[in-house]
Amino acid sequence: MKTTAGSPRALLHARPEHVEAFAALAHQTRLELFFLLVRRKEEVSAGELQEALEIPGPTLSHHLTALRRAGLIESRKEERYVYYAVKRDMVTELVRLLTACC
Repeated sequence: MKTTAGSPRALLHARPEHVEAFAALAHQTRLELFFLLVRRKEEVSAGELQEALEIPGPTLSHHLTALRRAGLIESRKEERYVYYAVKRDMVTELVRLLTACC
């Protein structure tokens, strides 16, 4: 598909990280988890996430790891607790990418 310099499609520069992020979100539980973190706009403990989604701890851990590896969330450990938050810069990149093409 041909683009001109001024068209929105000329601004599209999908990178491998973007593909990995979209792939990680292509699972219902991970998408729900991601939406929960986006809505909270702050760090959330793993226990709170598990309670909100009503899923077993190992399953939650698996999905959190997939989102973290995809660059969508970050984690911070404090004593026995792990807190998760959305990486706003990556979310902004994905939104801009989708907005430029739609």
